[in-house]
Amino acid sequence: MKRLLLLAALAGAGCYSTDGKIDGSSLDSDVGSFRVEVKGIYTVTDTGANRTPLSVVSSCSARYGSPAEVPVAVRGTPDCRYAIPKSAMDIDLAITALDRNGEPLTSFNGPVSFRVVPGNLSGPYETRWKQLENGQGDGTVRVKHLYGEVRVWVQDEPPQLEYSDGGIRYTDGGVRSDGGDPNSLPQDSGTHSYATGLTAPVYFEEPTLARVQEPEVYNDNRISPFSGQFLTVGRPPESGTPLLQNCPPGYDSRDPSKKDPNDGKLATLVVTGTDPGGFFVTDLTACKVREYTGSGSNVRTPEPTGFMPGTYGSIYIYNYSFPEGLYPGDLLWSISGSVQEFTATTQLTFPAWIIREKVRELPPAEWEKYLNQLNVVELNLRHCGLDNLVAPYVTDSLCGYSYGNLKMESMESALVKLRRVRMPEIFENCDTNGDGSVPFFCPGAGGAAYTYCGEENQAEIAERTCNINCIVGLGKHAGKVCAERNTYNGFGQFVVEMAAPGPREAGFDDSLDRRTQVITVSPLESRATPTAITTGVNGPAQVRVWCDTPVRVKFGTASVRATIDDVPLAAKAVMEHTMTGTEQFVAVLADGDVINRGQCHVSLNSRTRINVVTRDAVPDLVVDCNENDSNADAAKQCQLLRTATYNITGHLRQVSAARPRWIISPRDADDVCCFPGPEGACPRPIKQCPAE
Repeated sequence: MKRLLLLAALAGAGCYSTDGKIDGSSLDSDVGSFRVEVKGIYTVTDTGANRTPLSVVSSCSARYGSPAEVPVAVRGTPDCRYAIPKSAMDIDLAITALDRNGEPLTSFNGPVSFRVVPGNLSGPYETRWKQLENGQGDGTVRVKHLYGEVRVWVQDEPPQLEYSDGGIRYTDGGVRSDGGDPNSLPQDSGTHSYATGLTAPVYFEEPTLARVQEPEVYNDNRISPFSGQFLTVGRPPESGTPLLQNCPPGYDSRDPSKKDPNDGKLATLVVTGTDPGGFFVTDLTACKVREYTGSGSNVRTPEPTGFMPGTYGSIYIYNYSFPEGLYPGDLLWSISGSVQEFTATTQLTFPAWIIREKVRELPPAEWEKYLNQLNVVELNLRHCGLDNLVAPYVTDSLCGYSYGNLKMESMESALVKLRRVRMPEIFENCDTNGDGSVPFFCPGAGGAAYTYCGEENQAEIAERTCNINCIVGLGKHAGKVCAERNTYNGFGQFVVEMAAPGPREAGFDDSLDRRTQVITVSPLESRATPTAITTGVNGPAQVRVWCDTPVRVKFGTASVRATIDDVPLAAKAVMEHTMTGTEQFVAVLADGDVINRGQCHVSLNSRTRINVVTRDAVPDLVVDCNENDSNADAAKQCQLLRTATYNITGHLRQVSAARPRWIISPRDADDVCCFPGPEGACPRPIKQCPAE
């Protein structure tokens, strides 16, 4: 680019001549270009250790029987593309300086720099340049985030530098003493010809939505590996072969020959929803993603299937305005734009797209034919990052709090479903100084209680404490679902409490079986929970008991015994109890004959919260209400709102500074339904959920 700008400027000034002179002066070098050949491509660690030949896509490996049998000559060709790795890559180069006639120039002695398009330089400065001697040299450039048709450029100009906070940094953002040392750079003479040479194209797999979304590391779900790059996902047939899925091997660990059912299928991009600023897209045929549970994975409870709950195959397209002409259910051939992170949600900006099928041109019965193919995941406590243990942990109260939670990331921008959540009972305004904001909070070290995050103004302690107590459910809000009013008024966000651990039949969440203690009931003897239920850092232990047979219930110490004179609990009814004093165990005795399986399920309510925004989807739903409103109808609607539970479907987005961090936005009123409370009715305008 610098060379083009220079030549353009000279041509515009009328100073360029074919004899290589500028205003009567010779160029600093007779070099005209460089011949650049790729000698090998390897995956490496950030330190450059353990170089391994880069793998090709699974479809190519299958043609030759195994990755090792793929001939070197076909690797990196259009029919046998390299797979996009998560790690850095070393590309070994052979470089020859050429004169203006294209002949080897042995008189050239000096440094040349590298760049890669598309992609990023990744390594220390030693891998960003090479000293040529007698016009030749073998160099290695370290790169990341390559895709599609890639070329490495060699240039007679200074190496690419990265600046941040006044210091030289690596492209990948990590400050390193070796890479950041200016002494590792070549001495700059200040004069350059800006001659350029580039390799023949090397072909990598083309990006899918999953490749754009899936983080490179297991401890941070906030950043796409392609952040800052402009790319295109998909292709219409008139521009070449449409994008096909190349699913990685290992779909079935018991049968290596078994492939992902979507392998080789056409990438199918469906619009799942629109809003005033853009739209959401999901790849219906995205490959399944194996869940990594090894070192650094931060997986507290593995998925029973071995796969992530989502595919990373969804994204938000920020269009700066409503996407005229697009409707939910439309299919796209391609989308393109600049990959950006907004509040830790990956999105494409400055977008363009090509429509494959407009469903609104079909009969109404077919408008949702692609939306009906979506796998709408039911978001549960296991996805939120809770341990499968009776004992609670400080972050239980905020779904997906950890930045290392890739389960939630795998569903980002996808449609998900919440089941049996409770609306806020209280709205508390914690903005005591009237500045329109409240400080957020973080868990203390080693599982300690929530506190400041190390950067807020300590004068705002009262506001932060108020916010903690409301959102987590502590202090005067213990056992209640509280939303912070200032956040609701400013952003439309409010917390809902997710279903507690327990049997699904009771409307609970059964994804963490060890969170629930099951007692086999007897009419002859009292039986108790085997494990103590202790009070955690999130307040008093709120226990829920559900039995499929009538029982008598008593709470107490390890020696507690239930008798026929204790509190009765009807079959399939829920008892809520807050442990007090020395109470840590629950005892039950059958009240009459045992029916059904004769089991009681006892669990500690994790009181896990997640954010919801209904302002645009259901504007008539009054969430911040008063049960004692002077308007009798308003008071009645508020009572109905708070005694019911709800199923909510919507797009999942991450907001780094929010508490909780994850937000679900339903598309319209049809995405929200209610299971009525004792009154037997839902608040307006919510419809009743179908029987489960």
